[in-house]
Amino acid sequence: MQMILLAAIDRNRAIGKNGSLLYRVPEDLRRFRQMTVGNIVICGRKTLESFPGGKPLPDRETVVLSHQYENREGYEHLTVARTPEEALEVAASLRKGEQSVFVIGGESVYKLFLDRCDTAILTEIDAETPDADAFFPELRVQDGWKAVESSPVQVSYSGLSFRYVTYKKENG
Repeated sequence: MQMILLAAIDRNRAIGKNGSLLYRVPEDLRRFRQMTVGNIVICGRKTLESFPGGKPLPDRETVVLSHQYENREGYEHLTVARTPEEALEVAASLRKGEQSVFVIGGESVYKLFLDRCDTAILTEIDAETPDADAFFPELRVQDGWKAVESSPVQVSYSGLSFRYVTYKKENG
């Protein structure tokens, strides 16, 4: 089962502040949707609550990793897992055909799944938020991570410069 870390980060690997994304890059949000629709996403409770209306994103199966969250709303396509192992079991049971599993945050969920993924697709935004409070883990060369593909720098409609970078973890 292919598992991919998917995130938008700033120059300091910051991903959020007060439960919200740091930057709105319309092109990246469109790309995120194109990549994840029809697939499975794993996220934490705070990430789920940051979605519009606090509801799971449409057209994808969502596994929320949380000790506190209960699916009281009865949302379809949402399963609660209490441990990373349970999240993986749920994702495997939901998977149909060639579906990918995307780990989409937040910080603690990225850390829990970092060693279980061999691909990270990052949107690297050329900006800094000094008071950010959530960060993407470092992809360290000594742990086998290596950038294998990078897009040219683009300027968003929002005015931010960004690029897409794919990292792979070499098993060694």
